[in-house]
Amino acid sequence: MKKINKKLESILLIIFFFLFILIRSFHFSYFLNWSQDQAESAIEALKIYREKKLTLIGPQISATYQGRLLFQGPITYYLFLLFLLLGNWDPVNASYLFMVFAALSIFPLYFGIKKLINEKAAFIFLAIYSFFPYFINYTRFLWNSTLQFTMLPYLIYFLSNYYQKKTIINFFIVSFLLGLLTQFHYQFLLIVFGFFIYFLINEKNKIKTFFILILGITLGLLPLLLFEIRHNFYNVQTAILFLKNWSKVDKPGGINTPHYYLSVSFFLIFSILLRSKNFIKKLPTKLIVLSIIAFFFYSLLQNLKKPQQSYWAPARYWNYPMEEKAYQIIKQTGLKKNFNVADLSYYNTKAAVIKYFLIRDKYQINYDDYYHNRYLFVIAHNKDYEKTLSYEVAFFKPRRLIKQWNLNNYYQLYLFERIKQQ
Repeated sequence: MKKINKKLESILLIIFFFLFILIRSFHFSYFLNWSQDQAESAIEALKIYREKKLTLIGPQISATYQGRLLFQGPITYYLFLLFLLLGNWDPVNASYLFMVFAALSIFPLYFGIKKLINEKAAFIFLAIYSFFPYFINYTRFLWNSTLQFTMLPYLIYFLSNYYQKKTIINFFIVSFLLGLLTQFHYQFLLIVFGFFIYFLINEKNKIKTFFILILGITLGLLPLLLFEIRHNFYNVQTAILFLKNWSKVDKPGGINTPHYYLSVSFFLIFSILLRSKNFIKKLPTKLIVLSIIAFFFYSLLQNLKKPQQSYWAPARYWNYPMEEKAYQIIKQTGLKKNFNVADLSYYNTKAAVIKYFLIRDKYQINYDDYYHNRYLFVIAHNKDYEKTLSYEVAFFKPRRLIKQWNLNNYYQLYLFERIKQQ
């Protein structure tokens, strides 16, 4: 097959870029997953910005054992800070900017795959990255795993540069990215191990390869390593404790959580395309083009309908606009102090998203105290607050209901006042 010229190649890449954005733009705020993890990372990013204090650790992983936590790298907080700053601290703006960043990643992905495999494989991978529903869902919202996923094309690009030029600097960049990407989520350790074994087997100068890999990965993980040195290797000790007591470790979601396979699936697709290099080269161009067009329209149809709830919503009939609506109602009451918020719509009863809004807008309240607040806002379905065991609401007694608002046909916002006992 004759290679396409540079002008046509540029036009096609720009088309992919805009189609990537288009397919994710429909009902963006209704699909948007901005829940506990995002809100807590945003709060930490806001603290870094306001207090001008850097941190060496990032979000904790979901698994816990006897109160022990395992922390990931701080790069998640710093990238949250970047997107939130650019988005004027608005979650929708920040998330949309992240989605545009994910779209920009098609360029390094295309040129990297083109160098490592061939032109046809590059367009096939672009179509999968851009239109595969699984990848569409995870390139619409900010998170540590989604940030890691959208940076994988840069690893592919620098890997292709290394195999094209075989320079130490390119190999060092690949090694550094392996460490840096591990900061986002420890699922990446499996990929790091795979790269490590592959390079040690296939590179001629194994000693030099080994030391550059170690140096690059170490520098990529530097903040976490500094934290470990300063805190008696807390994460390492915790990881060992987890492994020794794996059956007793609290693992919300188990190993079936979809995002655990994001980066792994990316490299699985890459491996399949790499092994199918000769077969792909023989595929008719028209077949590839028609398949990509059909794939796009199939995915487009999946995203045209307005969803009843956000992607991976922690509660039925709940989405980001409901969070925003609840917060605007709270603001309009005029309360400035001595109140708190509880959310019974899902497991995060402390209403992390609304807490982010309150902290962002500089409300001076005790965000963790549910024992001494005079007022309490509660998000609940059909008076679920009457039977809840959540201490934030259950211990707010005696109380009286001041007002309630309908957020939608399923959830209400209630305002209670604590009655002082004589």
